[in-house]
Formats: sequence, C-alpha cells, structure tokens
Amino acid sequence: EGFRFVGFLPAKPRERESALKEKLADGSTLVLFEAPHRIDGLVDALSVHAAGRQVRLCRELTKQFEQVHTAMAETLPAWLAQDAHRAKGEFVVVVHASAPKDVAQELPPEVSRTLDLLCAELPLKQAVALAVQITGEPRNRLYDAALALKRDSD
Repeated sequence: EGFRFVGFLPAKPRERESALKEKLADGSTLVLFEAPHRIDGLVDALSVHAAGRQVRLCRELTKQFEQVHTAMAETLPAWLAQDAHRAKGEFVVVVHASAPKDVAQELPPEVSRTLDLLCAELPLKQAVALAVQITGEPRNRLYDAALALKRDSD
C-alpha cells in the first residue's frame, strides 16, 4: 500500500492542476508540501478532484502552533475560511488513499452479515428490501453489495 511523496506541486496554475489530477488518478496516499499563499488554491482543487477522500492538513509541524486537521476534501475550503490563522504557516498535506471499490467491504460487519444471511435464503430483491428495514442502510448501497455477493458465489 504505502504512499507517494509528491513534495511541492508546480507553481503555474495549469501545470499545477494537471499534476494534481495525474497524482490523484492512481488512488494511492499522497504527501504534498504547500506554502501558505497557495493553500487556499490547493484545498479548492482537492475539494473538486479528491472529493470523497479524506485529507489531513498539517500546519506548522514540530512548531509551537502545530495544528492537524483531518476532514473530507470537499469540506476543507469552508473549514480553512472559518479562521484566517488556519492558512498561516507551512503545510504538509496528506491525501488518503481512495476507498476500495469492493462495496461489501465498506459495509459494517453486522450489516454485511445480515445481508449475507438474507441473500442465502431469499430472492435478491426481497433480501435487499428486508436488509434496508433491518439495518437502515441506503437501498442502493445494499443492492450493490448484494450483487457483489451474488457474483462472488457464482
């Protein structure tokens, strides 16, 4: 698994955007450096291109005013804008790896077990409908997971 150390992205906006998209494409964890005068632009770009991924902003590491904040990429611009001090200092930005594409793995264990048991005994549509009522999970998520279970058992 590991991570990719990127360092500083290019300064020119077009090159910067292109480099960021390229680095994010493989879904691995990225470690970036960023200057205070460009952090707003980076979090704006991450909110678009890394939506759904967790990002850790580490400001002024090993210094008196060290601050670490972890949030979903799409929430970072608003968080940063709430306090002018949050954009001061040098940054290390960790963009966490993309979530695995295996939907069944994303379900909590008790939900996955419920779905497994229902799918073993009932037609898919009925099993999903009951699993939604029992667990409260979204129907589409459970249906996708049930289809993955069915594929794995075939």
